[in-house]
Amino acid sequence: MIKTILIFAVVLSVITLLPLHTLHAEVVEDRSALRQFDFSLKDFYSENTDLDTAVDWIMSGLSNKERIAQMIMTSCGKFGRSNEQVQALIRKNAAGGVVFQGVTVGEFEKFTVSYRNLSEQYALLYPFFAVDGEPSLISEKIIGVRSFLPVGSMTSPDECRDVAADIARILRGLGIHITFAPVCDFSMNNQVIGSRSFGSDPDRVSSMAVAFIEATQAQGVAATAKHFPGHGTAIGDSHKKLVFVNGTPPEIPVFQNIIDAGVLLIMIGHIGVMDGGMYSTRGLPSTFSESMIQKILKGSSGFRGIVVTDSLNMEAVRSFPAPALSAVRAGCDMVLMPEHETQFIEELYAEMETDPVLKQQVMESVRKIVRLKLCFGLVNYKALDKSGMDVDINR
Repeated sequence: MIKTILIFAVVLSVITLLPLHTLHAEVVEDRSALRQFDFSLKDFYSENTDLDTAVDWIMSGLSNKERIAQMIMTSCGKFGRSNEQVQALIRKNAAGGVVFQGVTVGEFEKFTVSYRNLSEQYALLYPFFAVDGEPSLISEKIIGVRSFLPVGSMTSPDECRDVAADIARILRGLGIHITFAPVCDFSMNNQVIGSRSFGSDPDRVSSMAVAFIEATQAQGVAATAKHFPGHGTAIGDSHKKLVFVNGTPPEIPVFQNIIDAGVLLIMIGHIGVMDGGMYSTRGLPSTFSESMIQKILKGSSGFRGIVVTDSLNMEAVRSFPAPALSAVRAGCDMVLMPEHETQFIEELYAEMETDPVLKQQVMESVRKIVRLKLCFGLVNYKALDKSGMDVDINR
């Protein structure tokens, strides 16, 4: 009797040391149970053991190269890759999402159907579909979507909320998951920001941006606050060259309010900071600054969502070697429009093999991406049913 009690006590003590989601994963052994879960964007930041378990299951079915591919947001359209190029990447399982840059509504519908069909054959997860959903840009990115007035002309958070909800309903109806909006930069830099900004008053920008984000995400579209740490006081255009902010970027408190409001993605701007104390980037764009991303954005600011780069085809970063790899080293979770997707996968894979710290960081990034995909229901159950979930994760 005493021996039985001792054995039970030892087993109980071991169980209590295990994470709850690990226990749940062991109890529910049939991966088909994923079908019973119904997650939403509200679950992303929640303490949800079912969602933790689902992430574990999906991660176990991906090789390391397939995990890296989830970090890639490629492009399609007039200002991006051709439809054929995107299809080739999906066949290679070399992209986790597609941002649309100058396609018609008809093209968008045709392309997205083909990408989902291809994913059913080659991938465990369907791709994200994204767009620059700023009110003044959306009709240029998906031609045929109605135009909206620039955000600078909006007079109140309620008006902003209504416009954001209208845009989000359109995007969700098309099947778009992520919008790269709103712009949270101040409007001092009219060369690149201009009417895309809510203005230069911190309280106005903060209240309008929060309203935009809350309304967007309430409609089931993930919002992206951009361009951290703030482009408004930089001189010049980062599409053409690396630009710098002198001193602490004034938008920092705005971004903190946005983080506290639950924004799901934040886009890093290709902006350097000089003489900014803890915000200084030492001649680098913020995209490549480990201090800016790891210590400030993910650290002291407490952001737990997905950090995505601005487009990596911009001149501000193209002059640096291996921009996509440098961005991930610095802490970015997702790279937007890298120049060579498959090359990036191979380079990051090779570096992970010799750098366990970087490998762990990448796994944490991919877990967040998978978590968001589960919140959108982007699981290919046909592949899941076929998968033994025992793939060689090092391939």
